[in-house]
This record gives sequence, C-alpha cells and structure tokens, in this order.
Amino acid sequence: MAKVLLVDDDEDMLAMSARWLEKAGYEVIKETSGQGALAALENEGADIVLLDYAMPGMTGSETLKEIRANEKLSQVPVVMRTGMDDKEIADEVEALHPQKILPKSEGKAVLLAVVAEILG
Repeated sequence: MAKVLLVDDDEDMLAMSARWLEKAGYEVIKETSGQGALAALENEGADIVLLDYAMPGMTGSETLKEIRANEKLSQVPVVMRTGMDDKEIADEVEALHPQKILPKSEGKAVLLAVVAEILG
C-alpha cells in the first residue's frame, strides 16, 4: 500500500483529501505544518507528498526546499497544492521542481489521477 504524506493547515481540506485517498486504498499520514511534514518524512517515510503552498510558519515552498536539500528525502515526489492563482507563485514553485502543481479547486478525480500517475 502506497503511503501519502498529506500536508495542509486547512483542517477541512486535510480531512476531505485524506478521506478521498484512504478510500482509494492509500495509507495517509496527515500533517498541518512544514516542520511536521519534514519530521514525518524522516521518521515514517512516504511514497509521495501532497504539500500545501500557503501555510503559516514554514511555507510549502520552504518545506519543499528542505526536502530537496535533504539527500535522504530529495527523490520523494512532491505535488504542490495551492488555492492561489498567481503567476509569481507558480514561477517560484516551478523553480523548486515539484512533480506537479495542482490547484486545490481540482476535485477528487484529478487528485487521485495525479497521485496514481506519479506513483505509477
């Protein structure tokens, strides 16, 4: 069973996305912060990370920079999720080389398809 690390400070979005993934047969680890995500990756590992862009404290892009800088974690696929539609944000995130940038407005079918595609 593939393990998905789901990171979002929005509790409702976190719970809804986790339900979708669990019903699709994935093991889900939920975190609400960048720091929590890094600790979970170090301690539990994950096959893919779904990472919110806008979070208080450590942002999604800061978290992704840390993941990419960590030799042990750098190859973990990361999908950046954002509720914002801003070219500057897209350019910043793109420079960090996530596997995909996914608008939060995309629903269950798209989210599950992206995860399935990346995990092969």
